[in-house]
Formats: sequence, C-alpha cells, structure tokens
Amino acid sequence: MEGSLTTVLGKVQEGVGQGGVFDQIDKLYRKQQRINLFEKLETIDPQEVAHFPVVIYKSITASGKKLPALLRLYLPSWKNQNEIFWQSLGDYAILAIHRVIDIEFDSVRGRMKMMYFPKIKGRIKHVEDIRVIIQKIAYLVDTESLPTDFTRFRRMTERRGSLGEMSKEQAAIIGAALKIVQIP
Repeated sequence: MEGSLTTVLGKVQEGVGQGGVFDQIDKLYRKQQRINLFEKLETIDPQEVAHFPVVIYKSITASGKKLPALLRLYLPSWKNQNEIFWQSLGDYAILAIHRVIDIEFDSVRGRMKMMYFPKIKGRIKHVEDIRVIIQKIAYLVDTESLPTDFTRFRRMTERRGSLGEMSKEQAAIIGAALKIVQIP
C-alpha cells in the first residue's frame, strides 16, 4: 500500500493536473479503475452476450467541441429493471466512456440516453464500440459480476448524516487516523 501511494503521489507531483492533490489522486484512481474495467470487458466472449441485445435507435455525431454526441440505446431485457441496476450501468458507462456529460434512463421502456464527447484517439472511437461496451457492462451487472453499490447517481440528500456527506479531505484524514489508531 505504501509503495502504490508513493507512486501516485509521485505522479501527482510530476504531472500537470487540474484540481487539488485529492482531486488528482481521484483522477489517477479512476484511470486505474477504467483500465481494470476494460480488462474485465475484454475477457467476455462475444457469444456470451449475443443473447443480450442492446439496440442503437438514434445516434447524432458531435459538432466538434461545441455540441456533444447523442446516443440513444434500447435494452429490451432491462425493461422494468430496478433503478439501482440502471444507475450502476450508467456509472460504469461514465467510467468506460470517460467524457460523458449526461446519462438518462427510462427503466419502464428499457431506454438509455447518453450525451458525450467522443475521443479522437484511444480506445473508444465509434458508436458501435460504445454499444458493445454498454452491452458487456449490462451483461456483467445483470449476472452480478460487477457490483451495483458503486454509484454517482445517488443524490447527496440520500447520504445526509453519513460518510458520503464528507469532503474528500475529511475522509482522507479519518482514513489516516484509522490506520494509526489501533481499534481492538
């Protein structure tokens, strides 16, 4: 743990980044999560998800860096699925696609609307690639291979009086204190 923390702090110190130290550490951590997610997605056989349809029914390309792309997807097997699964799908889509502005879903109709800025270089380039990624993520969430408790959609009002209300700095101080103080 100390070695990885030293590595992350070294990267934060060497690199140019936006935000405070905790924000930069959080960005590096999300980058590692993204890499882990893609490694997991690459292990899925296309035959496994063939029976798990995700249909693109509308796609509008981005207008440079001014207007985001729009992608509307239909997941027939997710009609009336519980909201927590849709939130998890959105969270992992945000993590995988990286430049997502907004995700909306309609669980009753099994539809998802995503606004994002496509990457010019790197892993994701085409709408079909995003459809396949959403399909694999939905399959993993549906088969409980990905946890559903990781969510960015939950509102702060749902977390009042809990750890979710704390700032990153407060949580880091408490975490450091817990490492130092031995609780029997």
